[in-house]
Parts: sequence; C-alpha cells; structure tokens
Amino acid sequence: MARYRVVVTDHLFSSMAEERDMFAQMDTELVEGQCRGEDEIIALSSTADAILNTYAPITEKVIDALERCRVIVRFGIGVDNVAVEAATRRGIMVANTTDYCIDEVADQAMALLLALARGLFHSAKIARDATWDFKRMPSLTRIRGQTLGLLGVGRIGSAMAARAKGFGLRILGYDPYVSDEMARQMEVQRVDLDTLLRQSDFVSIHVPLNSETTGMVGEEVLRKMKPTAFLINVARGKIVNQAALCQALQQGRIAGAALDVLETEPPRLDDPILQLSNVILTPHSAWYSEESRAEMRRRAVGQVVSVLKGELPYSLVNREVLQRIGRQKNV
Repeated sequence: MARYRVVVTDHLFSSMAEERDMFAQMDTELVEGQCRGEDEIIALSSTADAILNTYAPITEKVIDALERCRVIVRFGIGVDNVAVEAATRRGIMVANTTDYCIDEVADQAMALLLALARGLFHSAKIARDATWDFKRMPSLTRIRGQTLGLLGVGRIGSAMAARAKGFGLRILGYDPYVSDEMARQMEVQRVDLDTLLRQSDFVSIHVPLNSETTGMVGEEVLRKMKPTAFLINVARGKIVNQAALCQALQQGRIAGAALDVLETEPPRLDDPILQLSNVILTPHSAWYSEESRAEMRRRAVGQVVSVLKGELPYSLVNREVLQRIGRQKNV
C-alpha cells in the first residue's frame, strides 16, 4: 500500500501518465476522477492526503468529509470553487497556480479589444458575403487616443496595460489594493469606479471572483458606461450580472461586449447571450497555450510534492492556516 494518496478531482488533460510515474517514485498513489458533484468528490477524496482540482466544487461539505488532507491545489489561478475558509478551519492548505497564463490572458484581452474596436467579426462576415461592401460596417473610431478602463490592476491587468500602451490608449485603473505609486510605475491613472466608467471606451475586467466582486458589474455599473463603450471579461463570469448585461446590449446602452467567461459554462442553448450580434464569445480559453498548460501542471504537482515532503506550497492562498497547523502540532 502506498504511503500517500493524491486525488485529482477533475482535469482537462488527455492523460496524467507523467504525473502518475512521478508520484509513484514517491510511494504515492495518484487517483484520477472527473467529478462534478459533492458526493462524487467525497467518495473519491475522503482519504486523500492531497487534492488536485480544476472546476469540481470543493465545498464545505466536501472539506468536512476529508479525513487527513493536507493541501488542495487548483489547476488554475482562481479559487472561487474552493471553500477556503472551511479549509482553513480544518487546517488544510489551499494553493493555486499563479503566473502560469498571465501573458495568454492579457494577449486575449487585448485581442478582444482590437476585435471590438476594428469590428473584425462584422467585417469577416461581410467579406464572406457576395456584396463585399464595407459600408455595411458599423462606425469605427481610431484606437489611438481612446480610453481603456481596467477593473483590477494586478498581474493580468498590468500586463494588459503594457500591451495597450503600444496602441496609444489612455489607461485608467480602478483597484483599491493598488497604491498611487504602483499605478504610476505601470503608467496607469488610478481613478474611482465612477470616473472609470464615465470616461472609458473599453472596460476590461481583471479582478478575482470573491464576495466583493460577485455581481460587481450589474445594471448600475452598466448604466454609467458610455453608450459607445465595450465591456471585456476574461476573468470570471459571475463578476458580471449576465441578465443585466444582455438587457444593456439589447437596448443599446453599451455598444458591445467580448466575453471569455459566462455565469454558466457551457451556456444553455437558449441563453440570450448566444443570440446577440454585438457580443464576441470565446469558450473560457484565454488561459490556454501549450506552454501555459504544461506550466500549470508542473506548478500544481510541484506544490503537492512540496507539502508531502513537509514543505509549504509556493502559492499558499490561506496563509492564516499556518497558525492553525502550528497549534495542532503543539497539542
């Protein structure tokens, strides 16, 4: 019987043969699943020493059922599908894989901005029509001199700012956790949310999903945007109230949107967002490149290995858990 048991609740890979071989060298059994619900996760993970997770919901119920788990590591940056506070109470470390796709997500956000600004999806359709008539294009405005508003100026937001500068965009940023000095270094003008919404031609979302940001972009926020403005979301779908967004798009209160993420993924076939011609959709793919996927796997598995060796994961989300772990060891 192996010394340790590591459970993969769900993953996006064709095979985990390399990880299985590596863990075998550590006298560790790797158990793979493609769980969707709590009961499936509990059945697979209750006796795990460590959990690797993608999208499966690691709820408080799941965490309470874990008998000896030391760490939960996400294949990804966001931890909104993990009950972090419950894990902390149980003395379980939670880690994510930071930095693995910063360039990819910033590239996609910038690509979506350019597609919106240049009407690329409209023009591609027109080019395939027999009429070949650019006069059917929506009215376009020169990108240089327009204003980009960043909701969140962390790693991805600042990377987006660096790309936008090359196109001559004026850049505003709203982020309560970024100082004026940090904003100056990034050449981002730090403003309050109302100012950003009133002045921006493009509003790009780069905040994590948490209790503060869930539904952050709702009817009130959308009403403050310019009628000619575009919304870009490559962060998390539930940051945006999708019903309010659909209504704003249908009524022409904003010009359009580009979304890599939705409230429900994949969307239902009757989801109104699929019917809107002024929306660009991509299937939660902003993170993806072959390089980023390989890096995500290395970083996630490496953190599990560190914990099994008695070390800390490099990207510990709930650092307050260390006090609880220390108290448990002293009992």
